Amino acid sequence: MARKTKEEAQATRAAILDAAVRVFSIRGVSRASLADIAREAGVTRGAIYWHFTNKADLHNALWDEVLLPYEPIARASENPDEPDPLGRMRELFVFLFSNLSEDSRRQRLFRILLDKHDGGEEASAIHIRHIQTHVEGFRRIETVLKNAITKGQLPQHLDIRLGAILVISSIDGLVANWLRIPELFDLNSEAPVMVEAMIEMLRSWPKERDD
Repeated sequence: MARKTKEEAQATRAAILDAAVRVFSIRGVSRASLADIAREAGVTRGAIYWHFTNKADLHNALWDEVLLPYEPIARASENPDEPDPLGRMRELFVFLFSNLSEDSRRQRLFRILLDKHDGGEEASAIHIRHIQTHVEGFRRIETVLKNAITKGQLPQHLDIRLGAILVISSIDGLVANWLRIPELFDLNSEAPVMVEAMIEMLRSWPKERDD
């Protein structure tokens, strides 16, 4: 019986998250209420509060859902024993693009989460999560680049901080531009080419000039 109750709770939580994606996509985060989401999910507001403290907490759960599929490859790329950290990083981004291009729900999720102008009363908490996610991503990319230097895949003189900024800005830019204008380029076939070009930029990092 306990197992069934746990499974039912998980199903309810999943239904709430699915409803939140639909409601946020139509109304935006700031204009959507927990009551709207409860109606869409076919549950009471009490059921939502059982799983989520408030709308910002629900929004954070959507972030977790977006990031979870990529975690195994991300961790592998950060492992100091990984012989090909650069290849793993490439694999991660190609998987991200493929996964995003083929999953309409994930596309809606990304549009919701990347909308920095929509938050309402929860804007501060949501903005903090945006920053935390990007800072964590930046630090993790720095780790990958350090490992790639150690493995001889990138030059010793690479500026790791600037390199990480280049990587995260390139990936964010590709995702944001494709979501805004899908006709601009093919996410499956052309985005990986641009990832390879980004990696070549890291490999050919300019040495500092002596003044």
